Amino acid sequence: MSTTLPAILMFIVGLFTLALATLRRVQSGRSSVVLTYGDDAEGFAGKLFRLIVAALVVHLIAVAAFPEAVDAAFGRVPALDMPSIAAVGLVLMAFGGGLTMLSQWAMRHSWKIGIPEKQDAPLVTSGLYVFSRNPIYVGMATALIGTVLAVPNVVSVALTLSSWISISYQIRMEETHVGRAFGEAYRAYCQRVRRWV
Repeated sequence: MSTTLPAILMFIVGLFTLALATLRRVQSGRSSVVLTYGDDAEGFAGKLFRLIVAALVVHLIAVAAFPEAVDAAFGRVPALDMPSIAAVGLVLMAFGGGLTMLSQWAMRHSWKIGIPEKQDAPLVTSGLYVFSRNPIYVGMATALIGTVLAVPNVVSVALTLSSWISISYQIRMEETHVGRAFGEAYRAYCQRVRRWV
């Protein structure tokens, strides 16, 4: 397996997210990135998200550039260290990344990274959002599981577990915000559509 493919897949998703954020800023005049830096729960979640993403990027670049050194430093999870499992991991990374990008695009102007102070966009309940209230996070979680399978070491496992905790926490904060903003319409949506799948 090519050790560069996980980093390339991460780069593609990151580049798409950056391009989409730039496009939405040009279209609306406002940034789609609304992560805060405060000392409250939302600020903590934003800091944790940035830290995990940065660590994942550095890790995948290190795996691509110095695979033997990374293996020597962190070892590999023996039960997962097989070419067929690595191939499944790459497929999951690609599928999860694709789902993340499609879900971001489908939200149109409602898409934000973080929780906006004021809800100024409509509730999205169509397209992929008919199957999951959080298809972006479903895609991210799928890609992270793929990362563990494609790059089976302690760092990948730790980052995936940390991401899972961070995503779960973020979803609950977002649900509280969206519930306040949309009231009964959001509660009815929650009755029809599951949080994950």
